[in-house]
Amino acid sequence: MALEKRPPVITIMGHVDHGKTTLLDYIRKTKVVASEAGGITQHIGAYSIEYKGQPLTFIDTPGHAAFNRMRARGASLTDIVVLVVAANDGVKPQTIESIRHIKSANVPVIVAINKIDLPDVRLDEVKSQLVEHGISVTGFGGDVEAIEVSALKGKGVDKLLETIAVTADLMELTADPALPLEAVVIESSVDPHRGPLAAVIVRQGTLKIRQEITVDGNDGRIRQLVNEAHLNLDQVTPGFPAEIVGLHQVPAVGSIVYEVGVEYPVVKPKLEKMAESDNEKNQEKIQMDELGKSAIALAGPDELDFSVFDKMLDVKPKIKLIIRADVEGTLEAIVQNLDDESTQLLASGVGQITEQDLELAEASGAAIIGFQVKVSTQIKKLAKQSGIKIKTYEIIYQLIEDLQQAQLKLLEPTIDEQVLGEAEILQIFEMRGDRIAGIKVKTGQFKKSNLFHLKRGDEIIANPVIKSMMHGKAEIDSIKTKSEGGLTFKNRKLDFQVGDILLAYKIVDEE
Repeated sequence: MALEKRPPVITIMGHVDHGKTTLLDYIRKTKVVASEAGGITQHIGAYSIEYKGQPLTFIDTPGHAAFNRMRARGASLTDIVVLVVAANDGVKPQTIESIRHIKSANVPVIVAINKIDLPDVRLDEVKSQLVEHGISVTGFGGDVEAIEVSALKGKGVDKLLETIAVTADLMELTADPALPLEAVVIESSVDPHRGPLAAVIVRQGTLKIRQEITVDGNDGRIRQLVNEAHLNLDQVTPGFPAEIVGLHQVPAVGSIVYEVGVEYPVVKPKLEKMAESDNEKNQEKIQMDELGKSAIALAGPDELDFSVFDKMLDVKPKIKLIIRADVEGTLEAIVQNLDDESTQLLASGVGQITEQDLELAEASGAAIIGFQVKVSTQIKKLAKQSGIKIKTYEIIYQLIEDLQQAQLKLLEPTIDEQVLGEAEILQIFEMRGDRIAGIKVKTGQFKKSNLFHLKRGDEIIANPVIKSMMHGKAEIDSIKTKSEGGLTFKNRKLDFQVGDILLAYKIVDEE
């Protein structure tokens, strides 16, 4: 084994809009901000630069609070953190969150006080705030370097890079390129032409063309290695990033890439142990399953009181979702932000919305969310015919805010709705393959164009779209109070029963 010096891996962290991406843009002379929706980084990326002959690898992590899990993982992957704080804005919630991750990862930190070109800077106040939150900067009783920079104009950036390089030299970072391969997946996606892609940083060993690799049971052979400039590489040594082409499936962010056919030590890498912490979260569910089995074993089938399970499970209505995103890292961030008590994730994945997603949504009454994915005309047409809701987003925090609003609305589902009519399903019959709900309007009026809730007891179980409204053999557009009619729904698999209630309503904000 021959240890060799490797480049440091640096993570940029801090509050949204404090200039993290602008700083990295200046360093690598590109303009990611201009190509990102809303000016906010959407995905993790890794980039290598050279400063005075010394290679430095940067991980650029997203800034919004929804990505706290990704930032936490980024801090654990990194050797040095650059904490960006705006000179005119000071320490903010995501700054504090970043500090918590930095301390948890126990890595060196360098503070970049950005936007010093603005007129309303408060340098001493910002440094005092950092000290209050455990980052003791030089000149304020500590030894953490605080470099004053303007990422927009480049002022102080050379000093920041020099400080990073000196810190890395003092750390004496080394790795053995001859050891068995370990590379960490920092991003993954699907390319329509190249297939599953995985951006990785090599931790030890060497990544090579035509190498047989495996990640979480997903095997493949490296067909192509490219760097951030899309230049082909023959091999990648420790500390450097690359994009892998050749896997059969999209790997999860944070997974470890190993070489097939190589014997690895029994002791698991530190990074792999992070995934185990996620598995621990499933223990409560496993214990619940075991408790259920024990209850059945102790009592005969006639003696078991199933109300016990109702209390244990505390069953409540949930928002059913199917989520598609363009890359694995963003998908993970969205899923991590879901509230398990109010949402049920039926399916999620990387890539475009498919007809299989529509079939699942139609059968379950789920809504489909797409993040930075295109929805084909055919999918839109089929969704409209089936009354399936598809909502797409380009900016992560807008998606998260809408999800949070929907979760809150579940507590009071009709808070912004005005009821226009109420009807009860009195009978069900079939005609030419369609199930028809025979209804009687109890109050108000039903129009075919209304929005509808289908309720069973106190729970809204679906939001059906009416396909046809009949009185006898005549097709009609409305049914008045105390009148009867027959309804068919666009969702032919809709589960409606005698005694269910239909509510016609409109959104108050749409008046």
